[in-house]
Amino acid sequence: MILQIHQALNKWQKSDFNYGSADCCQFTGFIVKELTGIDYLRDFAYESEQSAEQIIDGFGDLEHTAASVLGAPTRDIEALTDGSPVIVKAPQGQLMGIKLGTVAVCLVKKGLARIPRQHIHSGWNLCRKQ
Repeated sequence: MILQIHQALNKWQKSDFNYGSADCCQFTGFIVKELTGIDYLRDFAYESEQSAEQIIDGFGDLEHTAASVLGAPTRDIEALTDGSPVIVKAPQGQLMGIKLGTVAVCLVKKGLARIPRQHIHSGWNLCRKQ
């Protein structure tokens, strides 16, 4: 599975951070689609920070927004397999990324960031394509 995750990370087209095409949710959705074959973001279209915030505010927060399509999250971070989508609590708010070993990999405005395990708040174990 680690090889598949690294292959998906290598397929991610590096570009400037842009809401709706290159943000933490789009990055996570891309990796999850590469691993599962399922496009969980197909019903979420936004093209600006403001429109993304409107969607998130409609659900309450980023975790609840993700849960609307992924189901109830787990707080048992140790039970999450590598590649699982996760919610990270950062000083600037919630981010979405994937679990990889003892970190979360997230797309932030300055590129990919490795965020320590203690900041991972919740996540989802999703089926992987065989």
